[in-house]
Amino acid sequence: MTKLLVCIDGSAYADNICINAAWAATRMKAEIDLLHVLRRHSDYEAPAHDHTGSIGLGARSELLEELTKVDEERGRLDQQKGQIILAHSEKVLNDADVKTVNILHRRGSLVETILELEKDADIILMGKRGEHADVDSEFLGSNLEKVARAIHKPLLVASSIVRPIKRFLIAYDGKTSTQKAVDFIIENPLLKELECHLLAVEHHAGDIDITQAQERLSAAGFNVTAQTTQSHHADKVISEYVEKNEIDLLITGAYSHSRIRSMLLGSTTASLIKSCRIPLLLFK
Repeated sequence: MTKLLVCIDGSAYADNICINAAWAATRMKAEIDLLHVLRRHSDYEAPAHDHTGSIGLGARSELLEELTKVDEERGRLDQQKGQIILAHSEKVLNDADVKTVNILHRRGSLVETILELEKDADIILMGKRGEHADVDSEFLGSNLEKVARAIHKPLLVASSIVRPIKRFLIAYDGKTSTQKAVDFIIENPLLKELECHLLAVEHHAGDIDITQAQERLSAAGFNVTAQTTQSHHADKVISEYVEKNEIDLLITGAYSHSRIRSMLLGSTTASLIKSCRIPLLLFK
């Protein structure tokens, strides 16, 4: 059975994730695993070390007992909040005529939980930023890059804007990740009959050959608009193409460099996620 793993929290992106998920589920005839991950129990526990200084023994004991009760209550409220988030998201999906929604309420590390569940998923979906982030912030969600680097399945990143997906762009660099993207597009019903754009941004003329990708997509029935250009700022060229051609979904490779190198030199993937106000489908 085709399956989507949809990761939600209390962020402003939650409904948009569900709308994107419903669109994908309809086109792929997929069921949805709706996942919300709570913090570990240890995140609520009172500190193991006593930092209460010169407070008397009895007062320290009472204070630590009260702190423990507060942490337990916070854990209980987080559990209740998660149930409300899941119920709301399930309703959004049901209202969009998604036939099968499986509720998964877990506790622990989000990345570890997704790695555990991804073997059964065809696509993983999550928001550009998390619950405590400003939608207009220049920073991405703290878990997004960790998940994108860790997983092996395609990752659909929801944005702050939701609109019907009529045309998509493959930011093609000839590397394994974008070749996998072309394979997926040809073999999967997700993007069938949609308008296909193929863009290669070379450093020097002749760096990237898009001919084979264009021919394979055309043979699969796509009407392909292909373009190759030269620039040392691929992210800017791609973002401008997205805006000019009213692209609804951007498909690209995910973090092709090491994390240290990306931190030092920047990352095309991160830049595109920040600058493009449309969903992105990332491939490792």
